[in-house]
Amino acid sequence: MLVPLSFLSFYASVALAHFIVPNDDQDMSGLVVNSIPYSTRVKYMRLANEALFEQSGPCPFAAYGTIIVNHTAADAVVCRGANFRTGDPTIHGEISAINACTKVFQERNMTASEIFAAWGELSIYTNAESCPMCASAIRWAGFKEYVYGTTIQHNYNAGWGVMTLSSYDVFQQSRQLPGWQTSMLGQILTNETDPLFSWQYNEVSRKWRYEQECMERLTAEDKV
Repeated sequence: MLVPLSFLSFYASVALAHFIVPNDDQDMSGLVVNSIPYSTRVKYMRLANEALFEQSGPCPFAAYGTIIVNHTAADAVVCRGANFRTGDPTIHGEISAINACTKVFQERNMTASEIFAAWGELSIYTNAESCPMCASAIRWAGFKEYVYGTTIQHNYNAGWGVMTLSSYDVFQQSRQLPGWQTSMLGQILTNETDPLFSWQYNEVSRKWRYEQECMERLTAEDKV
């Protein structure tokens, strides 16, 4: 069922936690949340994809990229993250970005209390819906906004081994947490994020992606 954009805009204006999880076939070009237009959301979701390639190479298997943005400071990207294979199972893109920001804040000599308060001014963009662990971390941090691309359901259907508890369900159970109630915007730029997660468990798609897009990226890097 489609939800009218007018309803979404109203719902996004209330002070309580709000959840915007539009359908794939919904035109979101007119969506404005927290005075930020949809075109800006698209721009930063693309930067989340670029953060992935910058940190994990031209064709990473675990294609999860994250950026943390301060929309009140000239739309500055504060830090980036991606899934890293370090042996630590908790280092997903979101956790990687949160850790990177914490380090940045510590280098600015911010106190622990100041760092904790800073999350409420920031927006986290991730090119795929967060797992329950990362969605919980986002809520514990108290981010102002959480914006994601590809859904958990899409990745499950594509063959990924995922926990199928949605971010919506995690957020619904976090209403009693103190501090800012994080805004959630889902399925942003899925026409560009979905393909990043659609080839890994499909032999035909995997071969095509390597021969086409991955080799193109490698060639482009060699020319730089």
